Amino acid sequence: MKRRHIAQRLSDECGLLVMHADKVVGSLTEIIVEEILKGELELPGVGKFEVRWTKPMIGRNPLKPKIEIEIPPRPKIFFKPTKDLSDRVIKTLAVVASKK
Repeated sequence: MKRRHIAQRLSDECGLLVMHADKVVGSLTEIIVEEILKGELELPGVGKFEVRWTKPMIGRNPLKPKIEIEIPPRPKIFFKPTKDLSDRVIKTLAVVASKK
C-alpha cells in the first residue's frame, strides 16, 4: 500500500481533506522513524520495532573461496507483531485459503 492510498483511506474514514490526511501520514512516518532510531518503538495492537546489531562475520566469494572478506556489524530493524495481530492475520488468511 502506498502513502497516497493510506492518505485517501484516512481521508475517507476520518472526514479529512486528502491534503491534510497526507500530512498526517507524513508526520506519523517521521515520528515512527525517529523512535526506531532511538532503538525501540512499540505500537499498541500492532507490534514492536527494535534495532539489533548483527555480529561481525567472515564472508567468502563463491567464485574465489580462498579469499575471506570481513563483514562488519551493522544495524537491522526487527519487527515482532502482537499476538492479537498474528492471530487475526492467521485466521483471516486461513479463511481465505479455505474458500479457494
